[in-house]
Amino acid sequence: MFANILIGLIYISYVILAGFLVFLCLRTRSKGVIFITAVFIGFRFLSLIFDAALNTVLDAYIGQWDPGQDVRGVKLLRRLDIAIIVAHVKSILFILYVNLYLLGAFLIYKEWRQGKFRHPST
Repeated sequence: MFANILIGLIYISYVILAGFLVFLCLRTRSKGVIFITAVFIGFRFLSLIFDAALNTVLDAYIGQWDPGQDVRGVKLLRRLDIAIIVAHVKSILFILYVNLYLLGAFLIYKEWRQGKFRHPST
């Protein structure tokens, strides 16, 4: 029960943050804010698609383990190999994600130094 409420709050906070970032994009017309918003929303959708595709592949290729079934009937080593590969891919994507955020922060800093946020265009 508590976990479901917590997951719901996480999704609500994600939608609120995404909406706030889109509002900032429209208000400031900043390249850095637009870039960070695109990375934030884009990586979330790519993560959902990646997880759904991975679950589909794992279910079709390896199969499910049912309680009462002999463990030797499930190809656990293959599942472990795939899990290790997925963990490496996700860590590389996380590094890319953080670096894109830093690039967006640099763009915002550069625009701030030029005075764009002190006197926004109308």
